[in-house]
Amino acid sequence: MKKRILFVEDNPLLRQMYLMMMEAENDSWEAVAAADARQALGLMDQSPFEVVVSDMRMPGMDGIELMGVVRQLYPGSSRILLSGLSDQSEIARSLDSTHQFLAKPFDVKALKATLSRLGNLDAYLKDKKLQALVGQMRVVPSFPSVYHEIMKELGSEDPSIERLAQIIAEDPSMTAKLLQIANSAAGGRATKAASPFEAVQFVGMSAVRSLALSAHIFRSFEHIKLKEFSITQLWDHTVRSGFIAQTIMQLEHAEPADVEEAHIAGMLHDLGKLMLADSMPDRFQKALALAREQQLPSEKAELEIFGADHSGLAAYLLSLWGLPVTMVEAVAFHHSPSRSEHIEFSALTAVHVADVLEHQLATEPSPCPLPAFDHGYLAAAGVKNRIEHWRAGVIEQFASNSDS
Repeated sequence: MKKRILFVEDNPLLRQMYLMMMEAENDSWEAVAAADARQALGLMDQSPFEVVVSDMRMPGMDGIELMGVVRQLYPGSSRILLSGLSDQSEIARSLDSTHQFLAKPFDVKALKATLSRLGNLDAYLKDKKLQALVGQMRVVPSFPSVYHEIMKELGSEDPSIERLAQIIAEDPSMTAKLLQIANSAAGGRATKAASPFEAVQFVGMSAVRSLALSAHIFRSFEHIKLKEFSITQLWDHTVRSGFIAQTIMQLEHAEPADVEEAHIAGMLHDLGKLMLADSMPDRFQKALALAREQQLPSEKAELEIFGADHSGLAAYLLSLWGLPVTMVEAVAFHHSPSRSEHIEFSALTAVHVADVLEHQLATEPSPCPLPAFDHGYLAAAGVKNRIEHWRAGVIEQFASNSDS
């Protein structure tokens, strides 16, 4: 039986485009369009819709207000809000009424991924304990404006290393992080990068996008100084995890966009630890102590102390930013990929394996138990026998980069 999806958009050309995008899904979806909130609610009164997709900015009742009404009158409908990158400051007021954000412009692949993953991921992000923890955060990082500039340049017909270097050079913190990555073990070269231009050449244009997000977050929390918690070590772990996730995707010949999503998710998977350390330093240190004393994985200790863990916090923030649902899922479930409804090789697989491999390959001993492979998930996804191949590929890539 077909599911029904309702698009709410005041621009007639966009309404038509959305309907055309869904024609390929005609066997499983019936797509309908409405010009405004009043028409949309009238259609929903006549017949139910499984999903409502609304633009945020519309005359009269805007998308956020519409989603609030839909939540009250039709709680069984999944709700997706379309927003531009410049709308991030307003999105926070819709958290209680919206399931997922899609940044405009979006493609049908992003929509399909969101539709297929809304169920259990949304339930995870709407967990009351997680939302209560988010509400206690002293600082929730804003979406980095430089990311928008980088995306515009990368999306242009002829993206330029020179222009990307100019954008980065305007942000001293990002420049420092880019040079650090370019000259690190994960991207080491005999000749060191001395400028943003050389650094972009070393790391590649596609890596700049993930760097923009990660550097922005670490800059927001660089003031943290806690015993037994090193931001420098966490930064190194996330950079290497992103690199490993990217390598795994490349070894499996994934699409370039999927490779980049895994790279970004790998670099951002532990940002929730920064949020906890900043907003609740005493309780965070209690969680660290509990993990050491009882030899618990960090996420288990956090659940004991906070009722939620760093994975949920990070995923919540990425969802708030409107990043792709596949990326949010990879961060949310990187310790427990079996929680995903989609048991298949994906960015989640790569980030889960990358987190474990990075800890195993790290030279610094850990006072807490290392994260472990979810062998049941990997077997069900048909990739359990690929772990050693990925490990060898990662080690070879690290050695190659360090010697080049």
